Amino acid sequence: MSSVLHDPSSAAYKKAQKLYLKSTKNRINETDHDWTPFRAAEKRYKARFPPPDLSNVLDIAILDDERTAEIDYGVWRGRVDAQEWREISLLNGRKGYILPRVPGLVLLPSYLSPGKQRELVRWSLSEHSRPPNETNLDTHYVLPPEGIWNVAVEAKKDPSRNIVIQPRHLLLPSDQKLDVVHGPRALINNTPASAENFDTLSHISKPPAPPSQTVGTSYSVDLLPKLRWANIGWFYHWGSKQYDFSKGKVAVHSRIRDVCQSAVQSVDWSDVFSGDSSDWGIKGDWRSWNESYEPDAGIVNFYQTKARLGCFNVHCCSLC
Repeated sequence: MSSVLHDPSSAAYKKAQKLYLKSTKNRINETDHDWTPFRAAEKRYKARFPPPDLSNVLDIAILDDERTAEIDYGVWRGRVDAQEWREISLLNGRKGYILPRVPGLVLLPSYLSPGKQRELVRWSLSEHSRPPNETNLDTHYVLPPEGIWNVAVEAKKDPSRNIVIQPRHLLLPSDQKLDVVHGPRALINNTPASAENFDTLSHISKPPAPPSQTVGTSYSVDLLPKLRWANIGWFYHWGSKQYDFSKGKVAVHSRIRDVCQSAVQSVDWSDVFSGDSSDWGIKGDWRSWNESYEPDAGIVNFYQTKARLGCFNVHCCSLC
């Protein structure tokens, strides 16, 4: 989105306004009454028009002098005083930030260097998005064991190697094929997980997601842009939005584990929780995190350059 959208006198602003008024002309006014505060905030900040107001958004990047040119070049800018925060010194000599209103949340700006980020992106595509890690494509397609990225790269080098990927529904017996369901996707509103209800939630039936009955065969190069995520560790069941512990846990690769442990070990947790009055028990688990922390589950998300990052409200991951 160009910065001219912030100028009401610009042609781009007037065009966006016209499209907005046209698209909302017949919208029911009560549509947003059923939205939760979380969903309402997501809709507000993802809106294409009018441009979102970021005056209440904390923008830690403003504190980093090395990112001044980046911020000036960009379009969106929040405020450094939008929320109360406190700076903490990390054990590796860098800076972190905590928000008193969200106990335990630690912001680690630019924790990974650009070079390290590029290295992890390449590794995630070539090595992580393949068995035994599930991806969003596995439900609907029979993917090659070497992973969709690697076969697509080879096809780019040699078009004769652009293999055909078969849809999974073609392999199902006719009596196992489901009717195509039309209409909006049903929203799932789970009870937040806790130590008290964990056993009950873990025993809720989590049948495999049915493959789409409408997808057809696809060449590897054409299918690659549809890669959206790859699982880490415990398997996440999207149908129930809970973890499926019955499937066991895939070992978290050292590349991911090392980054996570390094981030946790860089924080002096006594500084984070020194003024926190929350009930952490007699000792508090945080006292041993630098030695005991092990990442258990997560997701690697893949986004196209034009994609927008949506909000994700997670209740089930607090125990993982």
